[in-house]
Amino acid sequence: MNNTRENSNTYSYVLLAIAFAVLAWWSYSHLEYRFEEVDKGYQGEARTNSLLAAEYFLLRMGQPAEKINLFAPDQKSLQEDDTLLVSSNRISFDQRRSSQLLDWVKQGGHLIITGKNYSRDDYISRDHILDALGLFIEWKISKDKPFEDDLPIDIDVLDDENFWQVNFVDYLVISLRGDKQWSELDSEIIWKIEDQDRVHGLQLRVGQGRLTVLSDLRMFHNDYIDHYDHAAFLYALSQHSADASGTGVFYYSLYEDHVSLYQWLWQYASPLMISLILLVIIVLWMIIPRFGPIIHVQQPVRQRFQEHLSAAGNYHWRQGHYSYLLGEVRRQLSQQLKLKHPEWQAVSRQDQLAHLAELSGLESPLIESALFDSTVERANDFINKIKILEKLRKCL
Repeated sequence: MNNTRENSNTYSYVLLAIAFAVLAWWSYSHLEYRFEEVDKGYQGEARTNSLLAAEYFLLRMGQPAEKINLFAPDQKSLQEDDTLLVSSNRISFDQRRSSQLLDWVKQGGHLIITGKNYSRDDYISRDHILDALGLFIEWKISKDKPFEDDLPIDIDVLDDENFWQVNFVDYLVISLRGDKQWSELDSEIIWKIEDQDRVHGLQLRVGQGRLTVLSDLRMFHNDYIDHYDHAAFLYALSQHSADASGTGVFYYSLYEDHVSLYQWLWQYASPLMISLILLVIIVLWMIIPRFGPIIHVQQPVRQRFQEHLSAAGNYHWRQGHYSYLLGEVRRQLSQQLKLKHPEWQAVSRQDQLAHLAELSGLESPLIESALFDSTVERANDFINKIKILEKLRKCL
């Protein structure tokens, strides 16, 4: 029996080995091991920083580059040999902020900007820097060159020996305001990038520094920096304003702190802000609940008309003016009788008594005593007469 058990175990091991060998052979024949790259898009800072690739490129080239938050309280001071690229349209740049940047340029800095594009017909002056130069970014569509014909431009203004190809947005150009000519600009033109009379780039001398105006900055974004010679063009701009030692830093601004409405109102309408603050304080003082005991203010005692009437009747009763009280009730009943039955005025007293007896169901002597007898000897006599008169009033 032991031999039989050992033989069965041996057969099981052999079968498992054969099955494992077949599975390994099938896997090797049908499965393939390979690497595949999947583009997941931008990750991390690159999702919000459109110039991150440009910054890394300049750092690899040995050019110091750094993102800066313009007009922030902890902003670094710009030096004379630095370069600043403002990628936004500077909508939040007021006159004061624009003057600060131009003062830095006049001291030797290099500013690279673009602007919000308009057509010539609906141009709105909102750019304090370009307006001072008489320039604006124009949306200009050419019938001879459709959108599909998006070709780069050859640039040789920054290097006399080599030229670069830069793909500007064709329908965005730098234009002059009014009927000015390029020779009439107040600032000296260092170089100009043109393509079929369409100006896409311009560098001006402003004081001791330089101001570079580009029709668009798309070529420096993460999606386009590796196309054509965009990276070389950016590197040349970053070096163009540095001194011989090359110590200038290339700063770029993605967005700037906007002037808040509160700060603007406090600066230009401080009396209005003070009035609003005082109004808010007064309103809060009125609506906030008070603490402590409630002061009860004595209100004047007010009584109903029925109470006044009852008091007057009691007074006349205590004074013995029974005839006066009966006379008032009889007078009111007589007025009501004239209104309800004016035809009874022409008949005799007996006929009137007969009509009243018929309406009220009372006997004529009782009615006559209540209407015409003023003798009151006891309180019950007065009460009975008043009851009869009240019943007659209700019957009418």
